[in-house]
Amino acid sequence: MKHLKTFEQINEQLFKGEVSLFNKLMGISVEEEGTEEPNLYPAESPAGLGSPRVPIEKINTSEMDQYGSKVGITDKGDNGKLEQPSAPIGNIVNSAYANLNVSTRKIPGTGGGNLGCAAAVSIIFYRATGYGIAGNGAITLGTSSIYSNLTKESEKPNPIWKKITNWKEAQPGDIIVTARGTKAGHTGVVVDGGNIISNSSGGFKGDKRGQVELNYNLNSWDSVAARNPSKTAAFRYLGSYKNSWGSAPLA
Repeated sequence: MKHLKTFEQINEQLFKGEVSLFNKLMGISVEEEGTEEPNLYPAESPAGLGSPRVPIEKINTSEMDQYGSKVGITDKGDNGKLEQPSAPIGNIVNSAYANLNVSTRKIPGTGGGNLGCAAAVSIIFYRATGYGIAGNGAITLGTSSIYSNLTKESEKPNPIWKKITNWKEAQPGDIIVTARGTKAGHTGVVVDGGNIISNSSGGFKGDKRGQVELNYNLNSWDSVAARNPSKTAAFRYLGSYKNSWGSAPLA
């Protein structure tokens, strides 16, 4: 009798495959939770308040895929160097555009990019600011790690993160997160027009699996948020930006 399962457990087990197939058919790229944080590349935590070093660039749809090379992200492949371009980009939205099509497939713990949503947001944030988004590593694998860390930071005096519980009010540059512990969660970066850039685990409009895509907006995120509305929020970065990879933050 010790192996008797609840109806909830049985239901989840029976329909897990069907839900995954439905998500794939509908192009919904919700990620499974990553593994323990590997701290593959040490990074400093943000220090002090600040503002973007550069304004948001207005980028046409036809220019998006080439924008990364314009700002110096020349290798978007599986083995691309993390510290691209030659200095942090200075704006989270610009970094999100610049990192379109960047691969998460070879990052350990992402299951070949299938679990790469938190890693993708980490890369975007690191290349924008020069800082790790959560903890002391440049790459964070878990949506719950990002959600809990940014929530804690938002509750400190003079916080460097602002938590927006009404995530429909998210603005360009905000990090949107739906966390579910060890179950499926997802995270992305809000850009212009309420669009969201995030990792695509199943491939998006014919592109490869496990890479950064413009694949959601604030309306279609409803399909993600419905999985855990109480742990869905947007987070606005109020902290500093480095002007070089090894530099102190700008005053």
